[in-house]
Amino acid sequence: MSQNHLSPGSQEPVERKVQIAGNSTFVVSLPKEWATAQGLESGTPMYLYPHDDRLVAAASTVSTRDRTRRIDVDGLSTDAVLRRARTAYVAGCDRITVAGLEAAEPELRRQVERAVARLIGITIQEDTADRIVIRNLLDASEVSLPQTVTQARQLVLEMYADAIESLCTDDTTLARRVIDRDDDVDRLFAFVSRGFHRGLEDVHEINRLGTDRSEAFRQYRIARDLERIADHAEGIATITTRQSGPPDDPLAERLESVGADARTVVRQALEGEIDQSHETASSVRASTAELDQQLYAQNESDAYLYGTAIQRVRRTAANGINIATAMAETSIDARE
Repeated sequence: MSQNHLSPGSQEPVERKVQIAGNSTFVVSLPKEWATAQGLESGTPMYLYPHDDRLVAAASTVSTRDRTRRIDVDGLSTDAVLRRARTAYVAGCDRITVAGLEAAEPELRRQVERAVARLIGITIQEDTADRIVIRNLLDASEVSLPQTVTQARQLVLEMYADAIESLCTDDTTLARRVIDRDDDVDRLFAFVSRGFHRGLEDVHEINRLGTDRSEAFRQYRIARDLERIADHAEGIATITTRQSGPPDDPLAERLESVGADARTVVRQALEGEIDQSHETASSVRASTAELDQQLYAQNESDAYLYGTAIQRVRRTAANGINIATAMAETSIDARE
């Protein structure tokens, strides 16, 4: 089928030539039947967004999917209800209705309320015997993905340093603070994910975010790896609460050193020091492999726990390299 004679429902592009009207205006015509099928009519405002090697055209009333979600709790576990609510939030829903609460256990309502309180930019608009209605409060123009990622970066690096310190000194109080802060990182990552998914769906939304799809995707990738690093920090802190006592001085020094190196990989990646981050990550891989062998040869009562901590250190460095890859792509785009 020719691109100039497409059915209204076709997903293929419509090829049209730019024509000149008068001395100062270019015009692009659209097939009337096709345009009508897209909800366009004479006088409809159109917006053109430049993006790399293409232009994106969107009407002011761009069609988007329904941004409402209804969750009927009947037959669902509390975890399933919370998971569906969080998924709706991340997907960018403006209105989430949790229905059927009248016949549910009171604890489910309390868990939903707590979950809403832990997420950014939404609130409970309606709370009745049978339902809770959750609404979005923020406009995209009020959201900054880079600032949110920067906030997550600072929190994650602090968490990770504290987790290593708690392990080497057997400081369970510090370890529990690290564990508690993991929820804060999850909250920031969910917020970045929400902004990214809304931007994918609506070209107007991505413009109001003050970015483009490529940059939003990079911010999402970085936030995702920061969230995973926070999980590793939480895991290391949890090991602190389970070990029988602090590691002996030589082992503590090795753990502290390799832990600091893994953190350096992440910091270097975030600062755009790509080559240095790869070099440091290579050192981390060698050091953790050596530590693994050392633990295997020793009769250490907490050897399994320390082995798990070493795995998390190694994975942290790997997540740092993922961030370096995203940052390197940003540098390439800037040069081009």
